[in-house]
Amino acid sequence: MKPETKNYVKQHIEAWIISGLGALALVIGFILWILKEHPPVAGIAAAAVSLALFIVGCWLFVPEWLRFWKDRKETPSLETAPKHPLVRVALLAVGVELVVFGLVVLLLKIRDGEWFSFRGSIEFWRCLDSNHYLDIAREWYVPKHFLETTEEWFQTGGDVGRVVQLVFLPGYPLAVYPLYRILGNDIVAGLLVSAAAFPAACCMLYRLMRFDYGHKKAFRTVAMLLLLPGGFFFIAPMSESLYLLLALSTLVCFRKKRFWLAGLLGAYCAFTRTVGLLLVAPLVFEWIRMFPKKKRDRKWWATGIASVLLVPAGFAAYLWINHTVSGNALQFLTYQHRWWSQHLGWFFGTASYQTDYLIAVIREGNRANLFGLWLPNLVWHFGTLGLFAFTSKKLRPSYAAWFIGYFMIAIGATWLLSGPRYLLSMPAVAMMLAAVTEKRWQKWAAAAVLVPLSVLYLLAFVWRWQVW
Repeated sequence: MKPETKNYVKQHIEAWIISGLGALALVIGFILWILKEHPPVAGIAAAAVSLALFIVGCWLFVPEWLRFWKDRKETPSLETAPKHPLVRVALLAVGVELVVFGLVVLLLKIRDGEWFSFRGSIEFWRCLDSNHYLDIAREWYVPKHFLETTEEWFQTGGDVGRVVQLVFLPGYPLAVYPLYRILGNDIVAGLLVSAAAFPAACCMLYRLMRFDYGHKKAFRTVAMLLLLPGGFFFIAPMSESLYLLLALSTLVCFRKKRFWLAGLLGAYCAFTRTVGLLLVAPLVFEWIRMFPKKKRDRKWWATGIASVLLVPAGFAAYLWINHTVSGNALQFLTYQHRWWSQHLGWFFGTASYQTDYLIAVIREGNRANLFGLWLPNLVWHFGTLGLFAFTSKKLRPSYAAWFIGYFMIAIGATWLLSGPRYLLSMPAVAMMLAAVTEKRWQKWAAAAVLVPLSVLYLLAFVWRWQVW
């Protein structure tokens, strides 16, 4: 047998073993989940579809992962980009922001009629989780001596909302604080930070894609991100835009071998959102891919490892704040569980209970929960998994690994209301859409689907139909 054939067979066997063990673990988890939760038939069916799509995507990803580490040749695109492509990307993103903000103002005028005011349209953005972030930006967390921990206090006394704001990470409020001190207006400061961070994030997404692809695909990836339903979340005074900017900047710097800067940006990303910790996955994948080229360079080896370890160090800083404020480094988990009934579960369990709630609100005729909450959550859940199953072989394996970990953690929450918002912040979704829109008709088809969904979701948001 030729060495090339032997290596192919070996890699093929390795892929089957890894994929088989992973699928077996998930199937066992699925069976145990059924035995424990006793979900209804519709919920089991939804969970089974979710699991099947996830397994298919992972199964196709594993061989690409193994090749990624063994075949270390990079083949950057030679396609020539137009002049100043980042300026074009930034202007496009700013244009979309202005359109969305203008639509919100127009819809609010239609909704409120003679009671409409422009100042009110600014204050409208003090919704979702914005209030929490802005409170922290103005006043920081509730000091330790104000905390109460008894069940009676949680049920009847005290400003519980301010106490449990400890679950919101401080990266975004700290970015807003200087501007708030200058302007004296927290909501305007928050809107400006998000409005600046999002175009910058789009530029970083373009730069990241340009490492491996030509201008057209890189630009199309940005366009897909701009078309995704829920783009208004990037304008809101919340952490989505800043998180996206930090995550993409971390990957860009790491790919350019600027390890210390990548580590610092990754640390602040994990200081901004919990899922920032998952940046460790793509960084490790990229580091191992680079490693064989300079395996004798101890300084390079140590620097790469240190930069990856800086990411969890950023989250450790948040745990220190927990300890300082409450006396318990893991107090945020207590609040998540007691206040939101939230802990980590199975992603397919999320598909199950959200399907059950969807059926219930259809029977009740509750349009707010149907069109604002459960239907968008399920469309995003199955739409994203369907894309992953179809495109996992086309994604760069480091980004596919990032998506796998992100989806399992973000969507595995036991009381998930913000699935669309969480998945919107995962850049691999836009990358997957760009991978299936190579032809002109595919681009038009994607736009024909995404634009109406974006408008409808924006309407649900303005009408406050339980969009979280």
